[in-house]
Amino acid sequence: MAVHVSRIYRLFTAVFLLSGALVARLFYLQIIEGPLLTAQSIGMRVQEVPVEVARGEILDRNGQPLTNTAQHFSVVVFPEQIISVSQTAAQLAAVTGLPRENVFEQLTHTGRPFKIKTDLDAVTAQKINGLQLPGVLCAAEKKRYGSSALASHIVGYINQADNKGVSGIEGMYDEILRGNQPEYVAAVVDAGQRLIPGLGYKRIRLNNGAAPSNVVLTIDSRIQKIVEGVMDRHVPKGAVVILRPSTGEILACASRPNFDANNLGDYLQHDSAPLLNRALAAYQPGSVFKLVVAAAALESGAVRPEDSFYDQGYIDVGGLRFKAWDYERGPRGRLTFTDAIAYSSNPVLIEVALRLGPAKVIEYAHKLGFGQHTGLNFANEADGNLPTADTLYPGDLANLAIGQGLLEATPLQIASLVATIVNDGVKVEPYIVSKLTSPEGVVIKTFPVSRGVRVLSRATAAELRAMMLAVTRYGTGQAAYVDGIGSAGKTGSAETGRIDGKGKGINHAWFAGYAPLENPQYVVVVFVEEGMSGGDVAAPVFREIVAEIYANTNGKIR
Repeated sequence: MAVHVSRIYRLFTAVFLLSGALVARLFYLQIIEGPLLTAQSIGMRVQEVPVEVARGEILDRNGQPLTNTAQHFSVVVFPEQIISVSQTAAQLAAVTGLPRENVFEQLTHTGRPFKIKTDLDAVTAQKINGLQLPGVLCAAEKKRYGSSALASHIVGYINQADNKGVSGIEGMYDEILRGNQPEYVAAVVDAGQRLIPGLGYKRIRLNNGAAPSNVVLTIDSRIQKIVEGVMDRHVPKGAVVILRPSTGEILACASRPNFDANNLGDYLQHDSAPLLNRALAAYQPGSVFKLVVAAAALESGAVRPEDSFYDQGYIDVGGLRFKAWDYERGPRGRLTFTDAIAYSSNPVLIEVALRLGPAKVIEYAHKLGFGQHTGLNFANEADGNLPTADTLYPGDLANLAIGQGLLEATPLQIASLVATIVNDGVKVEPYIVSKLTSPEGVVIKTFPVSRGVRVLSRATAAELRAMMLAVTRYGTGQAAYVDGIGSAGKTGSAETGRIDGKGKGINHAWFAGYAPLENPQYVVVVFVEEGMSGGDVAAPVFREIVAEIYANTNGKIR
């Protein structure tokens, strides 16, 4: 009896151990190795075509997508499921408009599933699916860049072949945006590669890699859309930047000519360089730079706003004659310093710069952000060019005082200058990325707002704003004044050294200003490449943009 019990005990122990081993093995296979084995199993029993590779969204400040804003359809073909190649080719060609010979050739020269057209609309896709052709179906895909995509130069573009970001936010945050979770349209087949009845075609995503994250910008798509609409009407080449002066947030940033990221090949050799982000490229700022000379003069106590000067229409410096921009009208006569800014007097600003000396002018230009890229840290942002004081002879300083010569600045740097003046002399760094979020919208990382550095006194900033108001009320920038809310700024017409077919000098046009006058919310810089006149061309664009913003948003930043 004892022997019998002992055998039963040993048998029970053996069964228990075997069961435990089996449970452990099942746990290992299903839990530990489950995803890998699932992928391998799918690979053996599924014919798949990649239709999408997961990539995070680029969103505006209010969560509105700037990418994946459109949908299109792809024709997915499983050649081994096709019954009649000739008939299938004819029917597809009839619906898609593709040459029948081309479709037939593709169907007969590959055994692997593939896509033959990737830009169909919903109506055409529905027609193809309605034919119920064996081995053929249309699948919806997100189109990364829609036909009316906003902020193309900021968003940038990807290499469609490998889903890698190349430029703009797409390139700078590629590792954040690029996931490793491809999505497929798949045909579930048996060992004989026949479609399994009842399973048919499936859409699957293999979650065997990192999920992409989203990048949230400070851009306001409502304002961006307004800016781009106005530019499409009036600015064939140029840039517009809009900042929130108190924080440095970039609310809009646009460059023209524009480009379509879905057809980059059309723009690579274009003479007008549409892929160049002109908001971050450097140009001579012209008379907008007179604000820097004025800031240095006021802050150092060398000049007061009410000080009187005589503008005789020109000034001679080192054997060179520097004429007023409106030299033909003759001397302007007696002007206060405020009037000199309002009328953009070259002789007076050159006189003031010579009184200050090159070291003082360069010191304040550097403090206000010239000759160095901003804290935006955006790919391909130009530093601009600020000469050193020891290289400036009197004639060079005269040129610098009116924004000419070796001086170069970007529209973003000019926007930062105006924001500093509006922000009571505190310089905050512009920024465009506010946070990173998960696919579910959970915040992963936030980017702090710049605390700012005081570079001008409150009194100097207030005096500069009064001068900028004079520009729009009775000076060269009256076309920029916005009725109802008021606006202030500075015009600029920068000589390029080139002449047009009529022998007239070609100038870049600038207007840099802010609105409204009370509690300013927007700094707006308009740059029109070869626009000729800041007062006649750039200033009206400024006014139209600001007026449309207030008409469509009540001036409120969300």
